[in-house]
Amino acid sequence: MKKWMTGALLLVLAGCGSGNKGEQAKADYNRSLGDSIEIARQEIDSCNNRIKVLRDKVGQWLVNFTEVNNPREAGGYLIYTRMKDKYPLTSSGIVARINDNGQFELIAALNPGQFDQISVSSEGNEAKSTVVPNDQALNYRNGQMTTVMFSGKEADEIGRLISTNAMNRVMVAFYDNGKLRVKNPIDTQYANMIMATWQLYSDQREANRLERRAQMLHEKVNLLRAHRDRNGGLDGDTVR
Repeated sequence: MKKWMTGALLLVLAGCGSGNKGEQAKADYNRSLGDSIEIARQEIDSCNNRIKVLRDKVGQWLVNFTEVNNPREAGGYLIYTRMKDKYPLTSSGIVARINDNGQFELIAALNPGQFDQISVSSEGNEAKSTVVPNDQALNYRNGQMTTVMFSGKEADEIGRLISTNAMNRVMVAFYDNGKLRVKNPIDTQYANMIMATWQLYSDQREANRLERRAQMLHEKVNLLRAHRDRNGGLDGDTVR
């Protein structure tokens, strides 16, 4: 009898110990979820603060730009107001604009001459575009003058380089079938135009990225809260 009671007591004690361990693991897990929620909240706050700063900067930049909608062109775009009358180019040079899809575009011209690629260099740094073959759309000729439009990550890198070095000497090189045709300095007023255009584009793009990031974090917090609630954790978390 005593032997049976001893065994039963051990089973009860073992069960109590197992229950305590289970409750502790559950509490630890809920605390872990709570920590993850708080970390996500802090990042949301950081994103929102940064978004506000960027939106203010975008608003300040936009004052210096004009929206152009020309029926003779494929789509509308934003262009630096001070240089609006310098575009379209009528001589060798390079300008920037932001199309109606929010994409940064560089338009380069060589007169006289043909080219399908450019590179920009300053202070020992260089960025090179992709090759845009002559197709009378993005690379077209008008008499002796060739005009080419560049966009995408390579054009972005060129814009970044010019923006960083706008106060320095910046050179643009024109290539045709991989061969260097001519290399010219970028006039200061055009460099400043490209810098302003790049800054507007870059700030807008970063604000959009942070907004997407904040939205993803909101969804993460809500998912973590729901999971913690199902696990018996305390509610009271509100996504800000």
